[in-house]
Amino acid sequence: MKVTEFIDSRLEELALYKTQFESSFYFLEDDELFFIPTGEKWSAIECIEHINNLNEIYLPRLTEVCNKGRASQEVLIQLSWWQKRLRNMMSPLEYTTAKKTRTRKKLQPRRIRNPQHKISAQKVMENFISDLSHLEKLIRIIPSSPELRNSKVMSAAPPIKFKSLTALEILVPHIGRHLYQAERILNGGNIQKKAKKEDEDLIIPSNDS
Repeated sequence: MKVTEFIDSRLEELALYKTQFESSFYFLEDDELFFIPTGEKWSAIECIEHINNLNEIYLPRLTEVCNKGRASQEVLIQLSWWQKRLRNMMSPLEYTTAKKTRTRKKLQPRRIRNPQHKISAQKVMENFISDLSHLEKLIRIIPSSPELRNSKVMSAAPPIKFKSLTALEILVPHIGRHLYQAERILNGGNIQKKAKKEDEDLIIPSNDS
């Protein structure tokens, strides 16, 4: 695959996620974003927070790779079997290639780690957009250079290290995975609220009816 094709495909994927985020979540009220339907552990905004938590670990490390200095350029790029496998595993769980994984404690929503902690939905969303822009810049740089894309960075599960390109192939589908999760939670919340409203509106006939 040509490097330009790889970069374009990943940037297009991020653009789709940005559109999905803006259309589905950006203008919602807090009571919708923070609602946790029956059977779910996270709210919709906590899914976005989780995306941010993983990005906070990888983006600074990948930025350090880009700042290493001069690097050669190549026209072609080839993903390893492992990189393809991780990308598929991180896809939305609706995909047959996806695999459910245990979320490490430090990546879980802060409410779970500290029930007293309060988050601002607006701040979470601002961080998401900022991280998306940061990730776009990294994708434009790292894949073009064999030195950069093969540089190792510490993963979210030390002491395991990943190549920079592998980290990118985790981060991009990870965004989509949890945006879909957030949409599922949001839809479940709407259904649950609608059912509750219908129950409240029911007129129960009396014995005299």
